[in-house]
Amino acid sequence: MNLWGIAPGAVRARLRWGRARAHFVLLTPGGSRLVVGEVKKFLPYYACLRPVWGHFAGAVLCGAIYGIASGFGMPFLVSKVLPVVFGGEGRGIVLVRDWRGLAGLDWEPWVVPAEHALVFAVALLPVVFAVRAAAQFGNTYLLNFVGLRVLEGVRVMVFARLQALHLAFFKRHTAGDLISRIVGDTNHVKMVVVDVSNDLLIQPFTMLGAVAFIVYECLRQPGMERFLLSLAAVPLVVLPIRYLGRKLARRSRQMLEQTGTLSAVLVENLHSPGEIRSYNLEERERRRFGDVVRALLRSQMKVVKYEKMLSPLIEFVSACSIAVAIYQAAAAGISQETVVALVGALYFSYEPVKRLGGIHNRVKAGLAGLARIEEVLHAPVEVADPAQPVALERVRGEVRFEGVTFAYGRKPVLRNVEVCVRAGEVVALVGPSGAGKSTFANLVPRFYDPQSGGVFMDGVDVRRVSQAALRGVIAMVSQEPVLFDDTVYNNVLIGRPDAARADVVLAAEQAGAREFIEAMPLGWDARVGERGGALSGGQRQRVAIARAFLKNAPVLILDEATSALDAESESVVQAALEKLVRGKTAFIIAHRFSTLRLATRILVFDQGCIVADGTHAVLMRTCPLYATLYRRQMPGGG
Repeated sequence: MNLWGIAPGAVRARLRWGRARAHFVLLTPGGSRLVVGEVKKFLPYYACLRPVWGHFAGAVLCGAIYGIASGFGMPFLVSKVLPVVFGGEGRGIVLVRDWRGLAGLDWEPWVVPAEHALVFAVALLPVVFAVRAAAQFGNTYLLNFVGLRVLEGVRVMVFARLQALHLAFFKRHTAGDLISRIVGDTNHVKMVVVDVSNDLLIQPFTMLGAVAFIVYECLRQPGMERFLLSLAAVPLVVLPIRYLGRKLARRSRQMLEQTGTLSAVLVENLHSPGEIRSYNLEERERRRFGDVVRALLRSQMKVVKYEKMLSPLIEFVSACSIAVAIYQAAAAGISQETVVALVGALYFSYEPVKRLGGIHNRVKAGLAGLARIEEVLHAPVEVADPAQPVALERVRGEVRFEGVTFAYGRKPVLRNVEVCVRAGEVVALVGPSGAGKSTFANLVPRFYDPQSGGVFMDGVDVRRVSQAALRGVIAMVSQEPVLFDDTVYNNVLIGRPDAARADVVLAAEQAGAREFIEAMPLGWDARVGERGGALSGGQRQRVAIARAFLKNAPVLILDEATSALDAESESVVQAALEKLVRGKTAFIIAHRFSTLRLATRILVFDQGCIVADGTHAVLMRTCPLYATLYRRQMPGGG
């Protein structure tokens, strides 16, 4: 179930929408425009805000209140409180002056009487700070909630896309790198979609509030017009923003790639503790991990350098402007409390500029993560369901290959394969390593599509059938079965999720697994651990075979399903498999020739071609390759 309602088709539609010429424009008081065109690339992911749009609006509202309370409220507070507290007795507080001559307004002055002025002035402090604190908390809390939900949505989107990609994609990318993209890189998208959007919407309120106070003071006092010139330096911050943004984008991409490499090394190490210790590789692994960590540290420090350089540069420009402002105020003979309030307002006007300037850097860093995420989201679905799938009804299990050629790269693995496996035949696939046996079997459930030719199930091209329907009539047991970190019962139940408990127990009994399962302290409720690590190799194999028994599919693919069993267990499972394959079409990838006794027919593969087809007795006389392979494993066999 898609919790976010974002199907792959919808993602593509929104990506097309995202290519529209949309720009975020930041207007500075000096009239300069900073066009952050890169933000348009994130537009498709704003769909993740849909379930929490009300919370995001609340966060923006709180942020706007905080911005106005800071930009206008704090300087206004200073301008009203300081004269009362330090200016002596007998002074009232003029909140609004007589503006009858300004823009046609006809307001009478609003004055707090002198006897109440001190109490009112002191009371303003906690009121303004309470408003700021409440608004800041509301903005922070709601923004974090929205951010986590958006992060969840983006991760679900990327994970859902991974489920649609075919196996070749996972051969090109390590598990650690994909984990890094889902866990780490999605954070960068969230940062732009939520944090940057929040700043784009609320920081202008702080800046406009501060500028409004400066304009208010300049208009009510003569000689203050020159003070406005101090804002003219704002556009200068565009230059370092653009320069540092280009540097940051490149370094951020390098850092994310190093993070993916680190995850890959870590996952590989944690999945191979036995091999590492048996070959005394501990020191080598420590050195390898240390080298990767140091490379990541270098990349991170380069990102920190360019990311943190911007704020001091903007503060330096701000200090220069404030110095000019103080000089202008002193030259005009402005009072100390007014100068303090104006300088405070000027500072509050530059703080949003600094934050808005930092958006460019954050967007550049986010683009690096977005590029890695979109390598997954834009990866082609090479094995896709047909627009109008054909239903498979009463599957008999006939499988036919017609002129099938398949290659993982340029070199063909299968070459013009022509063969028909009749319903109910048990066929062994034999040949040297790399001859194409596993690829042949993987084309039946359509893990891959051939470059030419076709695979047919009961006369229907498997490309015309939905993948779920096709794989629903095929049971597989791999040479290295994967169990999920769940109970034994649930791992068997995967074969047929709606099966009754009695059927699950029967399937385990048929696979020779019931005895060891019920002997465990927790029995069917025992957890098997990551990748079935709590069970022995033979036990894992029998649980996987139990899945196939439970599924009871008309087509079976057994990739040497008994290879991990000891001699006693193998004999039990072999007898069970003889019952399982009766009346079913079965493909047995035979690495051990002891399993050939189950087969009624043998296909011999060599260099991507079927070079022989027949029974064991016929092939021993007519196929030198088969005879050589058989005698190599079964000395004295004939």
